[in-house]
Amino acid sequence: MNLLVVGDIALANEANPQRAWTLPAGLRIGNDSRVLLNWELPIGDALNPSPRSSGPRLRAFKDSPRILHNWAPGFATLATNHILDAGPDGLSETLSALRREGFATVGAGLCPEEIAQPLWWETPDGRLAVLNWVFPETHPDWMAVPGPNCWPGAEAAVQAIQAIRQEADWVASVVHWSDEHFAYPLPADRQAARALIHAGADCVIGHHPHVVRGCETVNGRPIFYSVGNFCFDDIPDGRGGWAVRQAPRNREGLGILIRLRRGESPRFEAHSFWCADGVATVDRAARAKKRMEHTSRILRMREGAAYAQWYAAQRIRFDRWSARWHFGVRRLGVRGTMWRLLRASA
Repeated sequence: MNLLVVGDIALANEANPQRAWTLPAGLRIGNDSRVLLNWELPIGDALNPSPRSSGPRLRAFKDSPRILHNWAPGFATLATNHILDAGPDGLSETLSALRREGFATVGAGLCPEEIAQPLWWETPDGRLAVLNWVFPETHPDWMAVPGPNCWPGAEAAVQAIQAIRQEADWVASVVHWSDEHFAYPLPADRQAARALIHAGADCVIGHHPHVVRGCETVNGRPIFYSVGNFCFDDIPDGRGGWAVRQAPRNREGLGILIRLRRGESPRFEAHSFWCADGVATVDRAARAKKRMEHTSRILRMREGAAYAQWYAAQRIRFDRWSARWHFGVRRLGVRGTMWRLLRASA
């Protein structure tokens, strides 16, 4: 079984190229090969009028799932903080549209049973189960029905994996979690990921930080703390500014090709993508892969309290300096930064 995991897809700009994407990383869809993507935004006729606790409401343009036509059959995770941004009707429409394009979905639904249901993939090589959760720190519409599959806490998640493990040859845990932009996982993320691996997950895949983070293996099983964005549009705010504007680091995306064989630990290879003007292409400079390798070093060097202490110090430095450069000046450009400062002072 071959599973190519890619990052967040958010297609809000209808003016961007809309032709159906070719398959990434040379993958050929067959009985034993699939793409697993994170579909970030719902489609729908109108935005949910209820404000989110953090950040704007966003939605994808109406026909955006058609871009994935050449990737089908495939899998789409929907446990995101934005999945109710077009309300329950938008979630229902998104589920229907993705399924029409040939994508099985997991992580959101219209009733409690559908919300919590894992995704199953059976091949002659074995049976894979995919579980998908969104964490509270991403500010989803918490425990809404219809809505996303919300993180039940480590103990309940462990129990869910242990139960499914009895019916599956492999279990993949896909988590929409953590804070944004910082290149290293929260200490709590590492604890949660390890608990999932010890419970029987064969891999843990993280979305939501919008940057590539490191990878580590536990008991021979990989944890990818964030694969970054695959294709995330710049989104105007309607007032001359941006609701979402990608910095260079947000344009780096990982594709992780995971190979599952009976009696073997999962094997994986990393591919790098770069997104610009609404199109993700193979990145010959391999920036995402290099970022993953660089940020993985500290995970190999520090664990537990030593990592938590290092993380706290680095986070202070990031908030004071690095974030302002990478996700301020470099994101907006000099002119955009000056415009933002002038508007703030007006």
